[in-house]
Amino acid sequence: MLSNGASLWLHRSECDWYPFQVNGDWASQEQTVRINRLVNLLDASDESWKTFVDQDCGDDLTPNSTPEKHAKGLVEWLESLKGCLRGNTWEVDIMTCALSDAQKRLKDTRSKSQPS
Repeated sequence: MLSNGASLWLHRSECDWYPFQVNGDWASQEQTVRINRLVNLLDASDESWKTFVDQDCGDDLTPNSTPEKHAKGLVEWLESLKGCLRGNTWEVDIMTCALSDAQKRLKDTRSKSQPS
């Protein structure tokens, strides 16, 4: 369930391809997988989020990338997607909420991984 009370149907085995599709050039496939992995983690534990960020950061070819910088980059990327959403009003509302919820979880993961 999303923070706005909407329920989002998630696929149990095809987590890379559901519920969203990013359209565009050849890089869209990678973006579709990334966004769906994040959305499918919404109800997951903090540890699952940390593991995702660590693994996704390991796949990032950006020099000097750290999990904290990578999570920040994911938050910014999700924010940039909000302006590109298409669909009926209720679909855009649900997608916006899902992206915002994922951003919140990434920010929470970053703050918990930093030393006190």
